[in-house]
Amino acid sequence: MTRNKELLKLRPNIKTILRDLKTSPMEQFQNTTLRPILKFQHDILLALFHACLVKNRSAFTVLRAEEKEEKINQLFQKDLRFKNQSLGAVVGMLTAEEYAIYAEDTSSLDRRIVFMLKQRIMSTY
Repeated sequence: MTRNKELLKLRPNIKTILRDLKTSPMEQFQNTTLRPILKFQHDILLALFHACLVKNRSAFTVLRAEEKEEKINQLFQKDLRFKNQSLGAVVGMLTAEEYAIYAEDTSSLDRRIVFMLKQRIMSTY
């Protein structure tokens, strides 16, 4: 089997994704490709986040919700290694065809990925 087929088989099916809506191609890519990858990679993404907290000696669990959100925003802005590792964990799960779409507008898609990552982290902690 090819890498592309194997990657697609690994992705979870997210039943809440509405595939019939008239959405932009970017939003369709986000919903049909990026969200399943983020769900599949959830554990490793949280491990990256936890390692970043340990490295920065951050007492994250004692923070209030607004402080947690601010801390997450700061980590994605200031710790480029953490941000790039997180993006790499997602981008590395793209098929060749999906990567071609990603490469056309990396900055916009990176913003979408980071936004969804922040949401996942906040909902977990």
